[in-house]
Amino acid sequence: MTTTANSLREIHSLHQRAKAIRDRLAGVPKAVAARSAVVAKKQEAAEKARKELQQVKVSKASKESQRKSIHQKMDDYASKLLSVKKNDEYKAIQNEIAVLKSQVNKVDDEIIDFELEIETREASVKAAEADLKKAREELEVFKKQAEEIRPGEESKLSELSQAVSEAESIIPADLRDKYQRIIRQKGADALAIVEDGACTGCFMSVTSQMLNDLINCDTLVFCRSCGRVLYMAEEAEKVTKRSL
Repeated sequence: MTTTANSLREIHSLHQRAKAIRDRLAGVPKAVAARSAVVAKKQEAAEKARKELQQVKVSKASKESQRKSIHQKMDDYASKLLSVKKNDEYKAIQNEIAVLKSQVNKVDDEIIDFELEIETREASVKAAEADLKKAREELEVFKKQAEEIRPGEESKLSELSQAVSEAESIIPADLRDKYQRIIRQKGADALAIVEDGACTGCFMSVTSQMLNDLINCDTLVFCRSCGRVLYMAEEAEKVTKRSL
């Protein structure tokens, strides 16, 4: 009597432990995929930061080229001043040089702004690359740890499968097919404790006859609602027996 009840508790425990291991093993690829997605996102951020830095450098180079061109024009005008004889023409050239100097000053200010922005962008690139490196390293560490743990987990799962097979030998032959169907359907949730007169799997009440069968352990008791194999918690079973 007690052996059957205890065996059902043990079977349920073994199925739950096996499920926990299978869930952990199945969760590894998902975790790797999630971490890989983080790496990809950080790589994208690093590439964006590098691209933005390069764009600022190109803009700075363009301004430097513009400044060089303006200085060339100023040099050309300065050369013309040496050969100009008319006062009006001389003043006109000086005015042109003054305008060019104003343009140079503006371009110089813009170049300084670009230099400051480049410093900021370089810092952003450095931070993004460091963040990417860290994410890559964490991914590799996780994958390595998962691979190291896998053999042990698979070995435990194999042992549990053997233990389940041995423990399930107590299942009556005439109910074995029905039992196996519910195991295939619900896995580790195929068994449920009866508490307060109800199945803890679906919370439907059990009948008095079902309760008697659970106490006497003459046969397997299946929940009329969800089909789970029912068993009583050890303490509840002891209390029930004392009250009989």
